[in-house]
Amino acid sequence: MRAATRTQIRLLVLVFLAFLPAVLLYGFARATLEGREQERQEQELRQLARITYFEYGRLISRSEQLLAVLSEFPEIREGANPACSTRLASVLRHMPEYTTITLIGGDGYLACGSLTPEGDLYLGDRSYYLLATTVNRFSVGEYAVGRITGKPTVGVAYPIVEEEERSISKVLAASIDLSSLGAVVPGVDFPSHGTLTVLDRKGTVLVRASANPNPLGPDTVGSMAPESFADLGAAGGSVASPSLITATDLDGVDRVFAVVPLHTGRAVSGYILVGKDEAMVLDEIRAGSDRELQLLGFGGLAVILLAWLFGHYGLVREAREEQPA
Repeated sequence: MRAATRTQIRLLVLVFLAFLPAVLLYGFARATLEGREQERQEQELRQLARITYFEYGRLISRSEQLLAVLSEFPEIREGANPACSTRLASVLRHMPEYTTITLIGGDGYLACGSLTPEGDLYLGDRSYYLLATTVNRFSVGEYAVGRITGKPTVGVAYPIVEEEERSISKVLAASIDLSSLGAVVPGVDFPSHGTLTVLDRKGTVLVRASANPNPLGPDTVGSMAPESFADLGAAGGSVASPSLITATDLDGVDRVFAVVPLHTGRAVSGYILVGKDEAMVLDEIRAGSDRELQLLGFGGLAVILLAWLFGHYGLVREAREEQPA
């Protein structure tokens, strides 16, 4: 009987040793699969950031084209006159994504506009005006609350240059409604619990959207980004290769973000961040390999059990054959 037990033990040891390489191979395969799944999810975030970048860029590009065309109208180039305001008001009626279109004189005061207050209105301190008159080209400003409408906006500006004097005489500007800017990517299929955030160059939130069943409200628009977003410039990245960071989002959740800087000319005018919950990313990476591990474990137990049963059956059969007739 002891000889039979020793034989069964040796058999089990042999089965285990035969099964061990498969376990080691699985460990290597699991690490490889998890690495590939992580890379796949990172590429998904990067791709969503690129799509958002191009959709946002299309809106900014349309704004530049609109202002460039309007700057050629004689009544607008002439400046302060009723025809200028009439023209801009008629254009604004067909452009719901803007709150106002204004012509600002060289002194910084409103010359004419789609909406005009009763008294003088100074706009020479707006970031879009200062940028346009400094770099002498189309510029994107920062988060601001409209002085006429009271709505949160981001301004864009196009300098009008007098050919004879070759100097900026006026600036044509438009204020983009941030509520419409938030719908710039309605067709993008964001991952579950994913978020979209657009920041201006100072880190103020311009757009905030979420794929959660209870989407984030616009209350975060106009707030400052958390300290974890402070070094976005140092993260580098481009539309061709968005950078990846892990940071705490505005709602306090740790997320993995793909970051694309926004440029107006060579200057950075803001950032696009597409994020996904870090815990969910790790869970999805591990979920597939854990299922495979369970199947492998059940298979291994089944092999060992069958080996034990067949070994025991063989020993019993040999014992019966050795008994005298």
